[in-house]
Amino acid sequence: MKTKKTKPAAAVTEVVPAPETGAYYFEPMGLGRMLVTNDWGGWAVLDKNEFTAFSSGKLDCGHPKYAELSESGFFVESAGFASCAEKFANLHSSVFAGTTLHIMILTIRCNQKCVYCHASAKGEEDKRFDMDVETARKTLDFIFASAGKNLVIEFQGGEPFLNWETLLFSVKYAQDKAAKLKKSVDFKLVSNLSSLDEEKLHFIFRNNIGVATSLDGPAKLHDAQRVYSRGSSHAQVVSWIKKFNKARPRYLKKGYIYRITALATVTRQALGSARALVDEYLRLGLREIYARPLNPFGFTAANWQRIGYGAAEYLAFYRELLEYLITLNLKGVKIREKTAQTLLTKILSGSDPAHMDCRMICGAAIGQLAYNYNGDIYTCDEGRMLSVMGDESFRLGNVADTSYTQVLESPVTKTLCVSSCLESLPGCSDCAFKPFCGVCPINSYFSGSLFPQKANDQRCMMNKGILKIIFEKLSRPEDRKVLASWLNEGWYKDVFKK
Repeated sequence: MKTKKTKPAAAVTEVVPAPETGAYYFEPMGLGRMLVTNDWGGWAVLDKNEFTAFSSGKLDCGHPKYAELSESGFFVESAGFASCAEKFANLHSSVFAGTTLHIMILTIRCNQKCVYCHASAKGEEDKRFDMDVETARKTLDFIFASAGKNLVIEFQGGEPFLNWETLLFSVKYAQDKAAKLKKSVDFKLVSNLSSLDEEKLHFIFRNNIGVATSLDGPAKLHDAQRVYSRGSSHAQVVSWIKKFNKARPRYLKKGYIYRITALATVTRQALGSARALVDEYLRLGLREIYARPLNPFGFTAANWQRIGYGAAEYLAFYRELLEYLITLNLKGVKIREKTAQTLLTKILSGSDPAHMDCRMICGAAIGQLAYNYNGDIYTCDEGRMLSVMGDESFRLGNVADTSYTQVLESPVTKTLCVSSCLESLPGCSDCAFKPFCGVCPINSYFSGSLFPQKANDQRCMMNKGILKIIFEKLSRPEDRKVLASWLNEGWYKDVFKK
């Protein structure tokens, strides 16, 4: 009997279903490109065909973009939720760190009259607006009673050097308190430098105090914006920047770690001066520019018609500034912009820069506190600025009779947390820039509502516009290399190695 021959069975190809796409957000970038992001900081820029395939779940596993998206946690099967949770925690670590930044207003007196002064500073001679030593003591006792182990105390004004006695006391008392309680404390000071002298300069170096000043551009622009009755405010700040930089090398050997930094407040008069601003910083040996748009508080409100602008105008300035900086870096000239560096810390390293305006929940009260010259406690410096304008909505108490627990449990603190939580804000909760952005509820309040109205929110337009420019530059390999180099801490401070 013959055996019937049968054909061998055809090989069965196993069909592996494409991994499911997890939650993501997207934003058109122009030229057919789409930015996609997720909650743990993953991101990618896709062309039209790539986005169509990705969003429909049809992106082939062999596609060049597949590995990038997978590594960034866009596919549920490959994401590994424990890993994603860890990335999320790193991206927002400052939210869980407690109140670390404490701003002490030593005086609201000032010897300059800036057209945009957010602090509504008082005249130089009126010492009623100085913090006395006893109030400083109570303020520091309150600060060290907070939960934070690593504290930053920032001395502001007005002009803090005008209250020299209280500054001297505060630094020494805080150092002793930190040693006793086994906490660390870093000091920062914001000054126009015009009241500086050699004694004060060496005090800064000996006590490892980081100094930030203002430099709005070349002399003509700076002097027009920062009026000084005794002459050129520009000449004063330039002179002391040079003296600081000359003295700094010998103090590096003794443990000083900071570079002097400067910020440029951008008014309408400055919008066409992006390149001149950069050139002025380079002329003085400054390697970082902090370009800051106007806040609506203080004298800015009264002068808005003369110095104000819209989001589109500021973004045109910022684009020119960033592109000029990148061009210089490509030529070997090292200089960076601070806002971009802060955002890039989240975008490229997935870590939290601890910037109060760049958090999933604003840092007001839970990340920073501000203490007025009379000991009044405010949610933040912006809350204090409003108080000078007659609005005490964000006052939390006074260091003489308020505890840290009372501050945290205050209805004001809770309200600001709710009104700044990006996850629950319309227009923010599903925004592609949410993982890297933040809102200032006090800025929103000043504009008419604690909850930002995204359709006409100028600050939101600025934030999104800046992020869009940065992602556009990151999609260009040459530009990305420059921007990535800005995360090197050596740009800002360095430690002398013996």
